Amino acid sequence: PPPSWTPPRPASARLRPPSPPPPPSPPRPPPPSPPPAPRPPSELALRSAADPSCNPTPHAGFSGGSLNWGMSFHVGTAQECCDACKAHARVCGAPGAGGRVYLNRSWEGKVSAERCAKTMTSNELGTHAAQACNVFVFCPTPPSAGGLCWSNDVWNHSSGECWLKSQAAPQRPHAGAFGAYPDAYRKKHRTAPEKVQWMSGALHPGPVTVDGPHWHW
Repeated sequence: PPPSWTPPRPASARLRPPSPPPPPSPPRPPPPSPPPAPRPPSELALRSAADPSCNPTPHAGFSGGSLNWGMSFHVGTAQECCDACKAHARVCGAPGAGGRVYLNRSWEGKVSAERCAKTMTSNELGTHAAQACNVFVFCPTPPSAGGLCWSNDVWNHSSGECWLKSQAAPQRPHAGAFGAYPDAYRKKHRTAPEKVQWMSGALHPGPVTVDGPHWHW
């Protein structure tokens, strides 16, 4: 018999070179960075905070008849100062309330019974019969920032001072100091800071409109 013979494979069936590998996928973008954590409020902001019923007003020194001696009446925050004003208004606004305790104030481990005054004194109006507290002034400067609030007087006013006052129109509180001190004022009073360091508030339902500043030159 004739020798076995295998016909050649057709060209289409011959081995082909391997196909090149697919191009690599582009790298995935990194996941977005998380938003930065909010900065905690500063000590000054924490000490200056008060609820809306207090109408807290930064960089303001409201005028009015003083119902206490703030240099010996310290509290920790503007809210505590506002609460003291509210307590005074509740108790001391009644007829014949002079001498009545309206607040047991705690400061540096000591508790002081604060009593309703019979008179109130202001630089503008002199001395008159005491009225219920409706405005307050607080020094929020923390000890870490110097612990003082500048005022155009002979005293060194310290952190935590709380002055309880009364004005005829708390919805438009008169401000002896408000905002930034004028350049001419700072030239006259060389130790004055750029802005009023005090903050104030008024017991009035709804927003208040500050009447001022009325600088004491």
